[in-house]
Amino acid sequence: MTQEFDTVIIEAISACVPKNKVDNLYFDDILDSKEIRKFEKTTGIINRRYADKDITASDLGYKAAKKILEDKKCSESVTTLIFLSQTPDYKIPFTSNILQDRLGLSETTLCLDINAGCAGFVQGLSVAYSIASNSRGKVLLVIAETLSKILTKEDRSTSMLFGDAATAILISKDTKQKEKSFFSFHSDGKNSDAIQIPEGGYRYPFNENSIDNKSIYLKMDGSKVFDFTLREIPKSIECFFESSKLNKEKIDYFLFHQSNKFIIKQIASKLSLDKDKVLLNIDRFGNTSGVSIPLLIVTELKNLNKDLRLLCTGYGSGLNWGNTSILINAKTKIYTLIEY
Repeated sequence: MTQEFDTVIIEAISACVPKNKVDNLYFDDILDSKEIRKFEKTTGIINRRYADKDITASDLGYKAAKKILEDKKCSESVTTLIFLSQTPDYKIPFTSNILQDRLGLSETTLCLDINAGCAGFVQGLSVAYSIASNSRGKVLLVIAETLSKILTKEDRSTSMLFGDAATAILISKDTKQKEKSFFSFHSDGKNSDAIQIPEGGYRYPFNENSIDNKSIYLKMDGSKVFDFTLREIPKSIECFFESSKLNKEKIDYFLFHQSNKFIIKQIASKLSLDKDKVLLNIDRFGNTSGVSIPLLIVTELKNLNKDLRLLCTGYGSGLNWGNTSILINAKTKIYTLIEY
């Protein structure tokens, strides 16, 4: 699937991370120093952030969203609130409804929850753009994860990779915006078991053995995900450039989902990208799923204050992957990272 939009802009982006920094020494009871050094060299991850037990993804998302609403004084103009997460507050009700009340948004606000993972920024932004392009009101997209709550330390394939974070993005219609944004999407449901929580849903409900066999925690087939990423992502980006008729030389920065430093470098090499245009912050935050791309914008592009064309690529659970080329202009407000 492909999409293109004009007359839609990103007004503001903010991000919030937990105060708790967790370095790799936290895992020295499951890995020795040599193994930790190898992990750091391969993944690029040095630190990640973990939320306290009583802090949820929506709490982090609330902080990010509140910053925008208070600064822009635009609560009354928000007509759609989207909450994208794999770690919501409850199965029922929507977490977006809870945030609508906490943020003081109108009762006429359309509230949507989207269950999406590492491709979530591209997917969620597409939904937000679709609504904004046909609406007089603003769309607030909140992407938030507390992945630390679905990890077990004993699982080496996942326990050290992930961190917690949230972002909020304010999107609106602007008829003066004539340059287009482009989206493309791909899905591979036959490999949906490559990244999953096996039990706790309604196919395989929680039972008396679920805790002991660790089946209520995130599991990943690392080799399958690795092969999928290097096989499909470079190919999809090349097809994206062909379909959108964009020249990769015109892209100011490439923002890949922060999955693994080695994987990102391999993708960049396959596409012959200028390494100075490929942004990274995985060393500080680990893999934050759908949050990782907008978090990159906040940490790496905040002080540029100029028009930028970005190529953003997300890939992961589903299996889903997608690309978008969006515009960040000099008027886009990018806020200083919030710690909570």
